[in-house]
Order: sequence, then structure tokens, then C-alpha cells
Amino acid sequence: MLRIRLLRTRLGLWLVLVVVALLWIERAAPASDPLTTILQAGTLSAVLCVGYLVGSGADRAALLLPLLHPTTPGALVLGRWAAAMGGAALAVLAVAAHTVWTTGAVAASLSAALAGLAAAAAVASCTLALVLTGGNVLATLFFVWLALVGSAPPETLIGVPHPGSIRTALAVVLELAPAPWRYRAISTGDAGALLHAAAWVALGLAAARRLVGRGSLSTR
Repeated sequence: MLRIRLLRTRLGLWLVLVVVALLWIERAAPASDPLTTILQAGTLSAVLCVGYLVGSGADRAALLLPLLHPTTPGALVLGRWAAAMGGAALAVLAVAAHTVWTTGAVAASLSAALAGLAAAAAVASCTLALVLTGGNVLATLFFVWLALVGSAPPETLIGVPHPGSIRTALAVVLELAPAPWRYRAISTGDAGALLHAAAWVALGLAAARRLVGRGSLSTR
């Protein structure tokens, strides 16, 4: 399924554009931060892949058809998640390979790639549940959120005098939801960040399985 979408839709082009744009931003930044670039590549590509694999009304409706046969909702959801992970992994590995090529930091790039894959796994499962609920509109909002806010810790939103209720609410979402800033610590072996990613993988897949199982998908 992933290969078909990469070749017959604009998914492959969008993945290339995301990788190129992130590498250009990193090169133009005053200080290079390959870890952030790899994490963003994984999370943004995961959202794109889920959007192209499940985002259209026809894709979501098609998930219900195999239920007429001996295929479980869990298997259907896991297949879409694995396909999205495959696309995100391509982006992560491309950015990591570029980092190795330009810096020669093999060990650091490998640990960053592992963090990027964990981040992509959490974001892909979360996006899957969002898309099955509200279609590509929610995927687009999540993509913009990750691109603009997801790499900064919550303290950047509330670390001002009188942050207000809106900033506080956004900081809470940033603290709880999967985001690149959270998974930076995976590259240094932080178990808490890894457990956070695993929890979101389990939660997102469980929610998606429930939506498919009860046949209440939005097909708008």
C-alpha cells in the first residue's frame, strides 16, 4: 500500500519536500541542530503518510469493507500504522544519512534516528485516531501544530509574565501530546520519554481500532 501511494500520489513528492525544507532550514539556522531536524522529519512525515493512507473519505470507508471477511479491526489499523511508519522511516533515515555525510557523527546520528523513529511511531498512531475521527482537516491542524510549536518545550509558552489562559492551555497540550521536544531525550536513553512514546502508540492504536470496530468513521 505504501509503495502504491508513494508512486501514484503526491505523497512521495511531499515527503521529499519536507526533507529538503527541513535540511534547508537547518542549514540557514545560526546554530545547527540535527536532532531537532530528524525529529521533525519523523513526526511531520508520519502525519503526511497517515493523511495519504487513511485521510480521504474513500480510504476510511474502505476500512469497513474488509470487516465482511475474517479480518480484525486491529489488523487493519496496525497495517495502516505500519505503512505510515515505513514512509516516516524513509524521511528519518534520509535526514540522518545527510547528517552523517556532513558531520561524520555516526553514533549521534544513529541515536537521533532512533529517537526520530520513536517520535514518528507516537505521532502516527495519534494521527491515525484523529484522521479516522475527523479526516484530513485534523491531520492538517496537527501538522501545523507540530511544525510551528512542537519542537519548543511548554516553558517557552508560559515562561512570560501573566501568560494567560490560552497560553496555559496550549502548554498543557504540548506537555501531554506527542511532540518533537518531548522525544529529544530518547537519543540519550531517557526511559520516561520512551515510555511516553509507547503510551501514545498504544493509546492511538486502541482508539483507532475502536473507531474501525464500531464502524463510526467520518467519511466527509
